[in-house]
Amino acid sequence: MAKKDTLITPQQPSDFWLPAGLIIILLASTWAREITRPFYGLHSWAQASGTWAARAHAKYGLAYTKGMSTWAVGDPPAKNPPRYLDHPQLGCLIAAAAMAVFGINEWSVRIPVIVISLATFLIFLNILRGLLDNKTALLAGLLYALFPLSAYFSFGGWGTFFSFSALWCYLVLTGLLKTGPKPSFVHRFGLAASLFMALQFGWEGFFYALAIGLHYVSRCIWRRQMPDKSLLAILIIAPLSSLLLNFTIMASGYGWDLQKIVELYKWRSAKGEMEQTMQEFDWGAWLAKFWEYALTNFTLPILITTIAYLTFGQLLIFTEPRPDKKEDRRPRQFPHFWLFAITPISQLLILRGALWRHQTWEQPLGPLIAISAAQAVMLLADILAKIHRRLAAACVVAFTAVFFISCAIGTNYYYAIRWQPEAKIEMFKMLNRNIPPDKALLSYEDFIVNQHSSKGAFYRPEIAWYLDRDITPATTFEEVQRSAETGRYPYYLIPAVTELSPLINQLNQHYNIWKRIPDNPGETRNGKFFKASMLPYLIFDLRSKTLN
Repeated sequence: MAKKDTLITPQQPSDFWLPAGLIIILLASTWAREITRPFYGLHSWAQASGTWAARAHAKYGLAYTKGMSTWAVGDPPAKNPPRYLDHPQLGCLIAAAAMAVFGINEWSVRIPVIVISLATFLIFLNILRGLLDNKTALLAGLLYALFPLSAYFSFGGWGTFFSFSALWCYLVLTGLLKTGPKPSFVHRFGLAASLFMALQFGWEGFFYALAIGLHYVSRCIWRRQMPDKSLLAILIIAPLSSLLLNFTIMASGYGWDLQKIVELYKWRSAKGEMEQTMQEFDWGAWLAKFWEYALTNFTLPILITTIAYLTFGQLLIFTEPRPDKKEDRRPRQFPHFWLFAITPISQLLILRGALWRHQTWEQPLGPLIAISAAQAVMLLADILAKIHRRLAAACVVAFTAVFFISCAIGTNYYYAIRWQPEAKIEMFKMLNRNIPPDKALLSYEDFIVNQHSSKGAFYRPEIAWYLDRDITPATTFEEVQRSAETGRYPYYLIPAVTELSPLINQLNQHYNIWKRIPDNPGETRNGKFFKASMLPYLIFDLRSKTLN
């Protein structure tokens, strides 16, 4: 029987799944928000790059892409297109299958992510229900759903689904869930398949596999018992075989140049995309960026609550009398803390160079923070319950309201950020409509980025997605004139800035101005980037001479 001075009560399935259903509805409505929005928002680079690669599969066929993420534009595409090999390939193939069903557009790749993320959340709820009492589990689930990181980016798609599936199967097989099915062959097979598939969708799956494996070995050492040989074999063979397959695909794409893989790892495990002015890796700058992202990913009230639980809260917990049964945890103790902590710690530190431009690299912190903050609220409520149960209930309601409001504000902030100006996206859409598929754009800017030698040079993904035409750079009047004579380039795009006035004046004497695109000053908030700026542009029609 539950103690009278806590809020833990006998659990009924209906007490859990009815409110859980409301959280699921909230999640679905949040993710469906602006489902057709262009790729101009936060982290639009990554969102557009995967979608661009999926379009290549759907548009040109697997015979052309060879099943690898391919960055090609126009029709016909280039014979030897660049390929993106530093991520596992299965995710883009699944996205391409969705495009084959729903069409080539933004929402066709978002619908499968929403569906699989809802399935991921159901697995997470089952894990919480097996580890915590119903009220704490529901609060933790709600927080995980409310985080701006979750509400904007979802839960990470198929990779997180299989990672959570592996985690659930492991907890069932080791008997660590208070409620759940009996261990069976199905769970062993599910664990093996999930560990293998998690790495086929993203590198994050490796860190979940690492956490599960280390937790199991440490648990066996702590309990002074031999590990289950078949379970240990699954925990080692399944992820390592998947990792080997990924590296084999990468190596084949690189022409079996293994040094490229080594260089890519060194880049991601060191400086990565940190500020170019920094010659060496700077832990101070890295921790500042980590905290900056955490503030917006999880909000300040939740982080303060989490930190209070993991510090002062632990003093309260471990001063409580030990349970009668040695295997029982103290009330409000974090269940199997290291199982949830190893994943984010190892991912953030081993590939620390990936953090600089990626809020999503903090996603594995979500379960850890959600459970910690929920336990903190319920721990305080237990203390207040000794005074009066209504006071304890008011505490839970007050904290939940503050969390809800802060997360709603944070989510709106994420949706409002613009990595690309909307007018710029519309400009490239307009050019795409007016340039035939077998033609190209002549431009003063090449719109090419080169992050690292192992990746190679490629078009900025958002621009490639909306323009879908080759871009040829030309920076002198003579180059423009020669290119115009080929008939391949209907238009020439140039920033309308003072520094380029001599070239613009020459062009104006020979070609008509087709469109004038005004500038966009962009916007900052609290001195930090909020909305990208945009130069004014002129588009010259190279098919007709000027009337001047």
